[in-house]
Amino acid sequence: MLFVNVQKPDALFRKIGECEGSVSYLDGQGAHRDLKRVAAQMLDLGAPLRLQAIPSLEVLADSPRDRQKLMSFMMESRC
Repeated sequence: MLFVNVQKPDALFRKIGECEGSVSYLDGQGAHRDLKRVAAQMLDLGAPLRLQAIPSLEVLADSPRDRQKLMSFMMESRC
């Protein structure tokens, strides 16, 4: 699923961390990268280094429950 104009990346990263299955993203070369690990690293960074917004992010979740959880989060929070 493609998320566009994410205004609350920290909230999205926390929700990704709650997912039970594998969650990945597509990098610029089309390779799948572990998004749960990246999300944890971003949350560990100091506030000045964190992203303020994400223009576009292609997210792939293996579990149907995780996909529903992420979609509901984006609809409810309007990230």
